Amino acid sequence: MERVRSGLATIAARYTIEVVLVVLVIVLLLTSSSFGTSDNLNGVLRQSAFVGIGAAGMTLLIVSGAFDLSVASLLAVCGIAAGKLVGDVGVVIAVVAALLLGAGLGSVNGLIVSRLRVPAFVATLGTQYVYLAIAYIWTNNQVVVVSNTTFLALGAGSIAGIPTPFLFMIGTYLVCWYLFWRTRYGRHVRAMGSNEQASLIAGVPLERVRVATFALVGVCTALAGVLLTGLVSSADGTVATGYELNVIAAVVVGGTSLNGGRGTLAGSFAGALFFTLVSNALNLYGVGSYWQYVVTGLVLVSALGVEGLRRRFWLETI
Repeated sequence: MERVRSGLATIAARYTIEVVLVVLVIVLLLTSSSFGTSDNLNGVLRQSAFVGIGAAGMTLLIVSGAFDLSVASLLAVCGIAAGKLVGDVGVVIAVVAALLLGAGLGSVNGLIVSRLRVPAFVATLGTQYVYLAIAYIWTNNQVVVVSNTTFLALGAGSIAGIPTPFLFMIGTYLVCWYLFWRTRYGRHVRAMGSNEQASLIAGVPLERVRVATFALVGVCTALAGVLLTGLVSSADGTVATGYELNVIAAVVVGGTSLNGGRGTLAGSFAGALFFTLVSNALNLYGVGSYWQYVVTGLVLVSALGVEGLRRRFWLETI
């Protein structure tokens, strides 16, 4: 019995957010008749995808020992790029161009951090304003309206009853999982976050790995921007205000350590779903939108507290 109890405690400690997510779903199914409807569940999956896709790339970046505060502005710029191009060059080229732009802007962040030795917090806080200014200048502070139906289907459509953005989210996590666990690059990311100095001595190309990881964040964010533009059929500089905090919150709640070296993509996936479910629950229960910020803050602080307990008492999560 003691062994079973210990095993359950270990599972609960390692998969905290997943356990909490399952419990939350059960509670909502029992307490709200509207929660289990197909429209509501599809809405939850669709809304979780935008933060979830960004959280996939951010997980690897935080594991490497950095983070990116510019993703909201980067998302806006890439969404605007796709929205402006799609009418002239078609959906495929517009999407590819947006993803390449995201990779390029992410690489700029990585170069500033790695070559100029500017802390990631300061570097990406600065580029956040630069990218936001680019979005405003490019659009003359006007909304870019998109009418291409194929493009709109990327954000608002469904395949076999599953929202398209959620399918993109699953694909993004599969790619990131492969990079994280099955490639030399992934091993370098984990090594950097655990001990950067030791990684340098061991021959890890720190600068290239750092730039590549920022570029990956840029690609993921650009994809989220394309899908969000398709959903709302427009793009502008304020489309993703607060996006960076939501993404980092999903990653941290999912169990990735802000100290670097340890992280879980499954946890980030669950974290994005968790925050969307919390917001959905508050809406179903008629709670004011401003209280959602209070709940998000409390959840984030609690997650950091749980992470501290993990680090102090329990186990090394990977």
